[in-house]
Amino acid sequence: MTTYDLAATRPRATALSLTSSAWAWALGFLVLVIWLIPIKSYRLPVALPFNLELYRLVIIVFLFAWMLMAVQGRTQLLAGGLGVPLLLFGAGATLSLLVNHKAISRAGLETQSVKSLSYLLSFLIAFVLVYSTLQSLSDVELVLRAVVLGGVLVAIAGLIEERTRYNVFNHLHPFLPFLQQVHETGQKTRFGRLRVTASAQHPIALGAALVMTVPLSFYVARSAVGRNARLFWIGASLVLCGAALATESRTVLSMIVVMAIVGLYVRRKAVLHFWPVVPVLLVLVHFAAPRTLSGLYHALSPRGGIVAQQQLRAGNVGSGRLADIGPGLRMWEATPVFGQGPGTSPVRGAVVAQAAQGGQIIFDDQYLRELVEGGLIGFIALAWIVWGTVAKTARASRHVAGRTGDLLAAVAVACGGYAIGILTFDALSFVQVTLLFFVVAALGLRAAALAREGEPLEAVA
Repeated sequence: MTTYDLAATRPRATALSLTSSAWAWALGFLVLVIWLIPIKSYRLPVALPFNLELYRLVIIVFLFAWMLMAVQGRTQLLAGGLGVPLLLFGAGATLSLLVNHKAISRAGLETQSVKSLSYLLSFLIAFVLVYSTLQSLSDVELVLRAVVLGGVLVAIAGLIEERTRYNVFNHLHPFLPFLQQVHETGQKTRFGRLRVTASAQHPIALGAALVMTVPLSFYVARSAVGRNARLFWIGASLVLCGAALATESRTVLSMIVVMAIVGLYVRRKAVLHFWPVVPVLLVLVHFAAPRTLSGLYHALSPRGGIVAQQQLRAGNVGSGRLADIGPGLRMWEATPVFGQGPGTSPVRGAVVAQAAQGGQIIFDDQYLRELVEGGLIGFIALAWIVWGTVAKTARASRHVAGRTGDLLAAVAVACGGYAIGILTFDALSFVQVTLLFFVVAALGLRAAALAREGEPLEAVA
């Protein structure tokens, strides 16, 4: 059996390796910005036609630095075997906007459509930057730890919000005067109970981001040196899971189920080893967020049942996921190849004009939304990226032993959760969770590539 040691794969002390380490720290900073500065709530005080948010500025600076390195021949464009779907996704969305320009203009959606396209391109840029710049497995792990650390900080703030109704992320500007608040994150409730939002745009998006981070945190705990460090990271994992449940999101529960299935596939013994933690988690959630478990019970048992609820539509905006399928397919049939254009459907938490091709449906299903907005091209590209990442990292994890294999397994589980979660919320409208997915996906695929370059792969017993 081959075991890959993270330290053993570190490159020689060359200018490139120093640059790689610098990139790891820089990308770790970007991850913390994504976690800790609420997207669409704060902007930099710069007079531009669009809101210049801190994470956008950081990505622009990093992209410029990477381009300088590329000109000097010190780096190259890499996509982890997903170059075709990434190109298809970006080019397809751009062509969709151009093809539907007249309809989008008539609906008054030019700004919204261009903004949506810019968000989509930022996801792809983040993926390519992470994959192309990290040159060692230890650098991959550094960025992954930043993902976990940022998630734990947000989870703690979320649990505080659940108990006190005080969201610290609505009050950052007094401490960070270079930020200008655009608006506060509104409080979301269900059955009269607060659903925490923390630094996210919506409780569902927060729950999805936090629960995706749980397997990464367990990986850090499993690889920790020393009993105290291991217990600390296990505790951090419980905090992440507790805060995710505090969002009272059924999406989180569906993600947990699929993540458990993927976990059993890639690391059955490790998953079974952690099962005793589950009752401890439920007890901790009951005391840390007393109303969470009862809220989840009511969410899972609405009057008339979940299926009946999802077949109904509330007013003109809807959220009955099953009820949206028929109308969504009829909208797709009008423009089957390129869709009706990015950003042309109403999104949760925002009031926009009439959709370019008619209809006022909020699609709580990113696959269906992408089919309508991006057409068959966008749908295929999205599914290819998401499920392709799950398949590649899961397969690699079963052929790589040691810490690297565990890292790949954790990424496969996290991405599996995202892949099923976006079936019940329009994930690309929520920048934080989707940016984190693309970062984590790039980390996993980069780790797999570095493992292949290091030593021959052997199956894990």
